[in-house]
Amino acid sequence: MARPVPLPPRIHRISPWSRNRLMRRSDRVQAAWRLFAVLMALASIPLAVMMGISAAATTGAQIRADNASKTAVTATVISDPVRLALPVGQAVASGPPQATVEWGFHGRTDIAVAVVPDSVKRGDTVTRWLDSSGRATASPRPAFDAVIEGFDIGALTVIATCCGATALVWCADHILSRRRDAEWAREWRNFALGIGHNRSS
Repeated sequence: MARPVPLPPRIHRISPWSRNRLMRRSDRVQAAWRLFAVLMALASIPLAVMMGISAAATTGAQIRADNASKTAVTATVISDPVRLALPVGQAVASGPPQATVEWGFHGRTDIAVAVVPDSVKRGDTVTRWLDSSGRATASPRPAFDAVIEGFDIGALTVIATCCGATALVWCADHILSRRRDAEWAREWRNFALGIGHNRSS
């Protein structure tokens, strides 16, 4: 008994270079577009890695330079902490505790209202961060923020490329499907006309 001839894998049967004579030109074009989209998505991975590493290095340098310009001073709480009411939609919520703090910097004394921890009371001390000109600023950013930003940029690059490739495939499928439908309609009309002529004769 003759052994059955194994069929080629499906991915080979629908590839643009398939020798299947039943494949129309539009089928090959459609397969080529899909292959191109897959290659675009794969090529975006090393590009995303390089962009993520570059962004992480740039952001890391900025964070180090910004943190180096900040100075920590000890501020004394000179008022009882209070919680202000904050509107949240249609409701009202209690905000974080705030108190008046005082600190000295380069022989100058400054006073400001700042957010303090829940356990702080009058007379306690808190850490206040100042920039190079002595103005209050945010606390130093952790170096890990640069890694997160690099990862975000890399992931967005891959996602954007995949979305673009998917859109190209969708547009190609839509255009080719409409063209095939039109060809089918024309062939059916020609077939019907042929039958009608044969009957009339």
